[in-house]
Order: sequence, then structure tokens, then C-alpha cells
Amino acid sequence: MFKKTLFYKSLLVLFIVLSLFSIFDFYSYQENRNLEALDFGRQKRDEVQIQMDSAITSVEQLSYSLAKKISEKNYSKHEVDEIIKEYAHKYDFCSGITIAFEPVIINDSIKVLYAPFYNKKTKELKYIHESYDYSDSSLERAEWFTEVKNKQTGVWSDPKPAQIGEELVVDFGVPFHSSNQSDRKFAGVISVTLEQSFISNFLHSISLSKSGFAYIVNQNKLLIATPNTDFLTDPDIIKKGIKKKPIFIKMFNEKEGEIPSANDYLMEETDTFFKELVNGWKLALVVPKRDLVVKSGIYKHKLMYTSVLITISLILLFILVFRIWEGNTSNLWKFSLLISLLFLLNIIFLWYINHNSDYILKQSDQSKITSRIAIDNYLKKRDTDLKKISTKLRSVEVPIGIFLYDIDFLDAYNVAVIGKIWQKIPDTLKNVQDVNFVFPQAAAEGISVRVRPISKKHVDDYWLYRYDFNATLQFDIDYLNYPLNLKPLDLQITYPNFEDQVVFTPDIESYITINPSSKPGISSDIYMPDSEVLSSYYSFGEHNFNTVMGDEYYEGLNETPVLTFNILIKNVIINAIISNIIPIFIIAIMVFLLPFTVDKKDGEIKEGGSLNIIQASAGFFFILLLAHIQLRNEVETPGLTYIELYYFVMYFMLALMSAAVLLFLKTNKYPVLEYKHNLIFKISYWPILLLSIYLITFFIFY
Repeated sequence: MFKKTLFYKSLLVLFIVLSLFSIFDFYSYQENRNLEALDFGRQKRDEVQIQMDSAITSVEQLSYSLAKKISEKNYSKHEVDEIIKEYAHKYDFCSGITIAFEPVIINDSIKVLYAPFYNKKTKELKYIHESYDYSDSSLERAEWFTEVKNKQTGVWSDPKPAQIGEELVVDFGVPFHSSNQSDRKFAGVISVTLEQSFISNFLHSISLSKSGFAYIVNQNKLLIATPNTDFLTDPDIIKKGIKKKPIFIKMFNEKEGEIPSANDYLMEETDTFFKELVNGWKLALVVPKRDLVVKSGIYKHKLMYTSVLITISLILLFILVFRIWEGNTSNLWKFSLLISLLFLLNIIFLWYINHNSDYILKQSDQSKITSRIAIDNYLKKRDTDLKKISTKLRSVEVPIGIFLYDIDFLDAYNVAVIGKIWQKIPDTLKNVQDVNFVFPQAAAEGISVRVRPISKKHVDDYWLYRYDFNATLQFDIDYLNYPLNLKPLDLQITYPNFEDQVVFTPDIESYITINPSSKPGISSDIYMPDSEVLSSYYSFGEHNFNTVMGDEYYEGLNETPVLTFNILIKNVIINAIISNIIPIFIIAIMVFLLPFTVDKKDGEIKEGGSLNIIQASAGFFFILLLAHIQLRNEVETPGLTYIELYYFVMYFMLALMSAAVLLFLKTNKYPVLEYKHNLIFKISYWPILLLSIYLITFFIFY
């Protein structure tokens, strides 16, 4: 049966059909996955759009409601001042309100102006008419009044410096009319002011993406809101960006859609989902493609399964092409070379797709803190649990930040880190020490943590502490897939006294961005020749000591809050290839050449000898063993690692080669060894070796 062409042709047809079906299934899955990703992005965009429309509508309703009230009767100046104070505090979304009355002309020459502005942040009343003539149409800074007067409808302004303030704002202005029912003429403008930074913070808090962000632009292509508030100082940044990437002009020509692009802010491939808001602004939600694509493990498995079917089909094709059952020596060597090359390419392919697989799945068990809302939700939940114990108990929030400028792997589990830490200790917190944090993962041997206070100063209602530190910390890293494994470092930090109910929260306001892919808290100049930092982010955790440590009157939760600074690191695999794969490959070549050094003539040894084979095998074995021991010293893991299995395969091949050659020299009882002077073993050496490594790689990563 194994010498019949029909048998191999039937198998070949079967596996070609399976391969084609697998390829079709893979591309169908990929297409469906991309469609699901787009639906996911649209869904998240629509969720943000609904909340932004609600906020914008509330501002417009506030304006029209106030305009209606002011139009009801003639209020005194004092009453007007009190009304805008009342309305400003009634709505969270506005930062100030202005009521600007149409100027009154006395004796055809004297213009009487009145425009009080209430700043909710400072709780101060200022008067715009004392600074400039807001009714002068020639003044650009007066457009918030003159444009509304000309259009006689509600108008959203372009970003501009605050009328009396310290940052860029946008205004929504509506006209109001005189209280005279018989002559409802224009009487002035109600202008509700929104700080762009406030809009940005609100937008960021409702952006539902693992590491994406949202921004808003108006009809004039000016930036209204963005997570990086530094950009707000340059509203024209969108216009500049469109010159570099004209594809974004699509956003202003359509009401909604998607734009694939590489994002300079996140530094990776993204999709931008945009939609027009209720007031004509454009909301854009930028999401990394790796966040949109879900279930990448299935994607990888389908790809690996397809490669197996294609490999088997090619092997069957080679069998038919070279007709190996005929025993032609030249064809057998060609067949051996091609399938060995095929297995090698498969190994390289598996390395590639696993080294570049979607790493976000491996950190999905951590809840990332990417906005203030995540912090507030955690504190709210903890306070709810505390109130069940005592109504007097409440969490004390202490913002803290970390910046690392060196990470050094001392061995498999001990990691040295050097950097800075700062804390904002509220005035209400008692028992404050010089050092107000602890690393629970500090190595047990010697003095593993050194902290040097740098400065201490009082700011508003808290004390700002800054420290330099270096520490040797222990992390539980899984090395099963080494060197294709990821090294997640979960740097934990806690408050020394758990009785104070202190909760460390990330000081996200001190970072320009906290998107994981932008690696907040990690120096851009960090030197790690063996590794690459992929992302960093904060998350919350808890420790339960299961003891009150001698205080039988302790009131509080048993779970101590832990702030975790997560760093995801990937190995640079070129080092593992040079130090492990290349030496193994060279020894594999030398082992392969050994059978060619011996031969028999008429049943007698022609050259070489069994003692030489034993000596050579022993030498190769000790070289492999020393390299294996060195690897174990570098990666001191209790279990086996993926790269170690290469050594075990070589031990097996070395033993198999030695046994085959010695049996060939010492006896004539085995026809399979006598066939063409041990040809079968020679031609099967590389296919067996590479097939073993291929199968190990497949089952480890599938």
C-alpha cells in the first residue's frame, strides 16, 4: 500500500481539500473578526457620543432657560448678579456665566455697558465691560456677543482665551429679549463658558477603551478637547495634522465613519471612529487595532492549524514527486533536505507569530486605571464596605506617582529598579513619617530597598513628598515559554500602617498621558539590551494578612489596598538565538557528520572505530550539558522552559546516533542499518530532529 501512487495521491487530495477549507475558514474568521472590531469601535463611539450630546444639550438648555428668565422682567443689577451665581452652581458642566446687556445710548454719545461674569472656580464676579467694549463688532474678542446678536440664535464659539481667566475656553451664547411683550427686541446675550480642560477631562472619563482616547474638533477644524491638555494651547493642531494626513479631511465631509491610520500619540496602528455631535462638533474616538481585535488566541490557533495542514500536503507532494518508495539515493537526499527545510520554516513561523502575538490578552486579568472615574469607583466601593463596619470609617486617598529610569534583571526572579516616587499626603492624615510607603516584594536577603527623601513642601491642602529610591524586588515570572515569554512586573506599593485606611491612588494628573502603550512612568532612555518594554499602567489590588497584628480592637477591612504599577516586558530573542540555538545547531551538524566517518567493507570496519564514536559522543554530550547548566543558572525556574527542550531533543538524537552507528559497526543483524551503508539513518537525521522541535513548539504554544 505504501508503494502505490494512488494511496499518496488520495491522501494528497484529502489534505489539499482540508488545507483549502482551513484557509477559507481562516480568512472568513479574519473578516468576521475585523467586522466585529469595527462594530465594537462604533459601539464605543456611540456610547461616548450619547453622553457628550447629553452634556452639550444640558449646557444649551441652561442657556435658553436663563435667557427666558432674564426676558421675563427688568431685573436690578444686584438681582442679575445673584441669578448667574445660582445658575452657575446648578450645572456642573459650566465653569462660568456671562450676561451681557445691549448697550444703552445716552444723548447719542454715551454708551452704557453692563456685562457681569461669574467664575465658578474662583467664586468671583468680574465685569467684562470694564475691560473692553464687548459690543464693538471690529473686536475679535467680542465675537461671542456680536455674532450671537447678528445671527439671533445660539452660537458655539471657537476656542479662545478666557474673558477673565487663565486658560482657553469655548462659549455657548444665546440672545435674550426685552420683557416688553409688545416689542420683543434684542436685549443682550447669555454666554455659558466651558473650560476646554474640563471638557477634556469629562471626555476622557467616559472614553471606554483599553488604551485609546477621544478628542473633539469643531466645524472650523479647531481642537476643543483632547486627553493631552498640552495640545489645547494650540487649537490649530488639527489643521496641521490634516496637512500631514489628508485622509482626516473625511471627518469634516461626513457625519460619521471610520479612518484607519497610524497615530503619533499612541505610536501604533489605530482606527479613528468619528461622529457628529448634536451641536455640529465632531467626536473622534481613537482605538489601537490590538484593542479592537478580540480573541487573538483563536486567530493564532487557526493560523497554526492551517500551517500544519499545508505542511502535510507538501510532504505528500514531495513523496509523489521523488517517488521515495523506489529508493533512489539522490531523490531520498532531496526529499530529506526539502522536508527538513519545511520543518525549519514552520518553526521560524511559529516563533514569529508567538513573539508578535497580541500581548494585551496576557494582561487582561488586570483592571487598568486609565481615568479618574476608575479611581472614584474603587474608592466608592471601599467606602461602602467600610460603612458596613462603622459609619465613622472612610478611606484616605493619597495620590502617588512612580518614575523608573533603570530596570535590571539580576536573575530569573530578582529585579533591580531605580527611580523616583512622589506622594501627596493630605493635611488630615496623621502618623506621617519621613518615608510613607512600603514595597511588599522586597527581596529577603540584605538591605534590598534604599529610599532617599529629596524634598517636602506644602501645596494647597497637602504635603508633597519626593524620593529617590533603588530596590531589589522579587517577581513571580512564568518562564515556561522562554525566550518567547512575556515578563510582567507587578510592582506593588502599600502604606505602612494599614489601620489608617489609606488608599494609594495613581497621581494621573502628573503624567502627560497614562495610555499603557505610551509607557507612563518609564524613562524613554531606559537601557535594557535583553528586553523591550511594551506597556505600563496602574491597577488596584489587595492583600489580606488574615490577622489584626495584636490589635483586638481594630475596626476596618481585613483587605489592605495595594497600588500596582504594571510593566509588561518582552525578551529580545536574538540573544537567546545566539546563546542557545546557534550552539545547538552547530553541535547538531557535527553529530550528523559522525556516521560519515565510519564504514564497513565485507562486514569489517573500514575506517574509524567504535571507540572514536563513543569519545566524540561523550564530548558532544558534555558540551551540551555545560550549555544546559548555564541556561539553568540564568533562568532558575522550578519547571522546564521551552528552550530547554531543544537540549533534550539533542540528547535523544546524540543517543540515537551513537546507538545506530555502534550497531552498524558491531553487527549485521539489522537490515535497516545495512541498507546502503546506514543511509536510512543519515537521511532521516535532520527530519527527525526538526520534526521533534516543530512538534514541541506546536504543542507548547497551541
